[in-house]
Amino acid sequence: MKKFFTFLLAGIFAVVFFELFLRFSPFSYGISPVVYDKDVGMWHKKNFSSVWIKPCYQTRFYFDEKGLVKNAYAYDKKKKDILIFGDSYMEALMVKNENVMHNALYREYEGKYNFLNYGLSDTSAVQQLIMMGTKVDYANVKEIVQFIRIESDIYDVDPKRMDDTARPLVFLDFKDLENYTVLAPRKQDFKEKFRDILGNFELYVYLKKSIFFLKQKLLSTEQRTQIKKKEDDLSYNWLQMKGAIYQTKKLLEKKGVGYTILLYGKDIALNKRLTTFLDEQDITYHDILSLAKKEGFELSGFPCDSHWRDETHLNVAKLIRKEGLLN
Repeated sequence: MKKFFTFLLAGIFAVVFFELFLRFSPFSYGISPVVYDKDVGMWHKKNFSSVWIKPCYQTRFYFDEKGLVKNAYAYDKKKKDILIFGDSYMEALMVKNENVMHNALYREYEGKYNFLNYGLSDTSAVQQLIMMGTKVDYANVKEIVQFIRIESDIYDVDPKRMDDTARPLVFLDFKDLENYTVLAPRKQDFKEKFRDILGNFELYVYLKKSIFFLKQKLLSTEQRTQIKKKEDDLSYNWLQMKGAIYQTKKLLEKKGVGYTILLYGKDIALNKRLTTFLDEQDITYHDILSLAKKEGFELSGFPCDSHWRDETHLNVAKLIRKEGLLN
């Protein structure tokens, strides 16, 4: 028993010291920004702030009492709301809060509307449809603006791409545009409860990245080939993507809310296929990448992960106002 308790204490001290080492060393990755959510699978921690760290940036981010990326202005209930949806590009934890898209748009529109940011990393139009149905109070909403980068979103709609180390997410299984089944996120079992506890420590992010790195290294050439073949056949993915957008349009029409899609993908073929569908469904969209080129600026990103820089958020917000892209 003595040896057992000695080993146990040694293990506890080792973990504590390793956690302290991570927090105050160049190897820090920060703390997980999300917790389990029964509807979406994960959601931002409420009233939370931490630092998002990568080799090319170290930025403090903030979430409000609803788990939204925090406003840099005082919300005014007398004004209409415009909601921003997107993945990590709109969540933008690596960008200074005052420069993130919703705050940049608030300044460009001189405070005429409340711009609220529902951006969430690793989500696509599928999860965002569920978010619109479960997280949004439409009483004051004028319009929803959805940012789509098709070369990543077209893969993120497929639950088979989910890694074991990833947070749970809701998915949809469309049979056609009208008929689908909700694939609810896995329940909050002991594993997820423990993950939420561990997510309050830097050790969690470090372990997650280490496990993912090792799994990628251990993939055989044959396994990589099989994955590539699955990615080449996107028929299922396109049905999920189109179904989610179609159902989003239906939902917002019932709510009396405007719907605008802003495209910023670089894959011409994928973009063309998507815009053909949007034209067929009479859904308003604009190609931010093309408009930016006309204005003489690039959608530049950070060198270590390609997410938009602060100046790109500011430039795109100016572009949206100048071109009158909102309803």
